[in-house]
Amino acid sequence: MSDTEETEYLSINSSRSNLKNIDKASISTKSEYVPMKMIEIISDLLNNICEENKVKSENINKNIKPFMTESIPSLSIKDYLTRLSQFTKMNESTIILILIYIDRIGKINKVILTYKNIYKLILASMVIAIKFNEDNFYSSEVYAKLGGLSVSELNYLEFQFLILIKFSLFIENDLFDKYYYNLLSFQEEDNENNEKDDNTEEEDEKNENSIDDDDIMHDGNDD
Repeated sequence: MSDTEETEYLSINSSRSNLKNIDKASISTKSEYVPMKMIEIISDLLNNICEENKVKSENINKNIKPFMTESIPSLSIKDYLTRLSQFTKMNESTIILILIYIDRIGKINKVILTYKNIYKLILASMVIAIKFNEDNFYSSEVYAKLGGLSVSELNYLEFQFLILIKFSLFIENDLFDKYYYNLLSFQEEDNENNEKDDNTEEEDEKNENSIDDDDIMHDGNDD
């Protein structure tokens, strides 16, 4: 299967994974640095998938074992991605590559994303995406410290990640754009839902403050 034939949005089942493909502008039109809204959208997506997979078997593919943690980290996925983004200064296209690479590993190896493996997968994917996509990057020591790992463990995870993804790092523009604009459609969907919620709250307030005929006080002269 070629890259252009890949389906976007994590092959693991997700309630928010069935989005239409949007054919729009190329990668060159995208902003340089990661906007906070993009962090929120991606973290929500990954968090939803991990939540759905809570009820699934813990029998994880043995190839994914190096990425497992003994317990679920206290830091949320959103806070983790925010931390990585702020300290590495990665650009917007890089964080989308992180998502694509994790998706690709999931499809190739039938990986079930959980809270116990997503953090190390994100970190390894980030290091590889930065090295592949950006001209400047930090040393392994910096990334290891940022992720709370030893340098040797990070190097091992990076190598294992490359094996799992079969060293397939190149992403066609068409595939990239599908991810990018589907993420934007998440934002539009969330904005619409927020507007609906706001309108509902306003209607509720109006109803609470309105006076019905039955609530009108009579003057006591009724026979």
